[in-house]
Amino acid sequence: VRGFAPCIPGTGLPANVVVSPNEKLIDNTPTNVGPHLGFALKVRENTIVHGAVGIVYDNWAGVLQLAQNVDGLWPDIGQQEPTNLNVPSASSPTPTVTSQNPLASSGSGSFVPAPTPFSQQGFEYDPRMKDPYSEQWSFGVQQLIGSSTTVTVNYVGASTHRLDVGGIYNGALTPSPTNTQNFDANGNPLGYTDSPFPYIEPTFYDRSTGRGNYNALQASLDRRFANGLSYSVAYTWSKSMDVGGDGYFGVEGGVPQNAYDPGQYDRSVSGLDLKQILAVNTLYQIPVGRGKRFSTGNGTLDYILGNWQINNIFQAHSGSPLTCLDGNDVSNTGSLGFVAYEHCDVVPSPAPKVAGTWFNTNAFVAPTFGTYGDAGRNTLRGPSYWDWDSSVFRDFPVGERRQFQFRAEAYNVANHVNLGQPDGAITDGPTFGTISGTAYDNTALNRQLQIAVKFVF
Repeated sequence: VRGFAPCIPGTGLPANVVVSPNEKLIDNTPTNVGPHLGFALKVRENTIVHGAVGIVYDNWAGVLQLAQNVDGLWPDIGQQEPTNLNVPSASSPTPTVTSQNPLASSGSGSFVPAPTPFSQQGFEYDPRMKDPYSEQWSFGVQQLIGSSTTVTVNYVGASTHRLDVGGIYNGALTPSPTNTQNFDANGNPLGYTDSPFPYIEPTFYDRSTGRGNYNALQASLDRRFANGLSYSVAYTWSKSMDVGGDGYFGVEGGVPQNAYDPGQYDRSVSGLDLKQILAVNTLYQIPVGRGKRFSTGNGTLDYILGNWQINNIFQAHSGSPLTCLDGNDVSNTGSLGFVAYEHCDVVPSPAPKVAGTWFNTNAFVAPTFGTYGDAGRNTLRGPSYWDWDSSVFRDFPVGERRQFQFRAEAYNVANHVNLGQPDGAITDGPTFGTISGTAYDNTALNRQLQIAVKFVF
């Protein structure tokens, strides 16, 4: 009578609404068994062969996201979440928030659900979806050189299943310039004529249908601290591929161009794929002073000249992938959410690269209306990254077990500018293909110098 959603449970459910037969919002997964097996074999006095295999599960990202998705959707009610109540301002020196009438019949403050769930765009998910799991394995050889240095070479692989694939579902099944959308009696948008459920508005939806794999050669050279020196050099050459999103979970990252067949356009290198990674760290105590290789023989001079230590950390990696995207609903399927899904089209014979752009923007054009773009996912690469941090320590012993330590530390000592990702949206006009910020949009990545005094006892 009031035009609001009925009391649940009860009678009078809207058409096409059913009660979950197992009384669950999401099914259990009773088959999540994670065996692990590993071995290490000493084939010679200084040589070890080792390997391992196991299955691991993602227990957090999906659980946290799906739990919040249930909140606020039909037949649930809305929320009132006032923020910054302890931040006074000239216009509002004290909190002025008041509770809302949950039974208000109209207005933006109403907590009452809509009459049906079908005209609201929410964050829905397949109740049969399962948490992702990864089959992981490794095999390698470790060789001891001398008494303090070890060389390790490993092959590391993984095959991942049930990755979350988000995006907008219940749009038109195929792109077409003539697709038309349905509307209810009140003018609210519903599905398209050939949508799987024409009476439901296209909405965010998550399914555990993604998959991926990772293969890597990982090599390292490690020297434990001996004679005042330790170092570690680690190098990884790898490739990560998947069909799924590139972000935290679901639509928090990239979404497939064709939600009903993600592998058609979106099986490619992962958004987290880094072809090469190098990490080097060193610690060196200068061998000058009392008890060191170079001693003056004079206690006072040894105290003045000795007890210096130099430390370095260097890391570098290849650029991250990105996709050329059009921010409009070019396919005319109703699949556009708050992230772009439509790939650009590739021009067979592009014009020369425009100055100031990271990649050749003339190689891409906006797709024809009512079609999907033919550019592959993550076919572009952003800038590479490297950083060098260094520090100098000077110890001032006070007796046998106490000392003051002076520390001078430099982060990004070379003040190298690590560029951020280029703009991959063709709809952004003059900024398309350009870079407007630094990596991670963090100005703290500029050179930082600091000094400190530490008392060790």
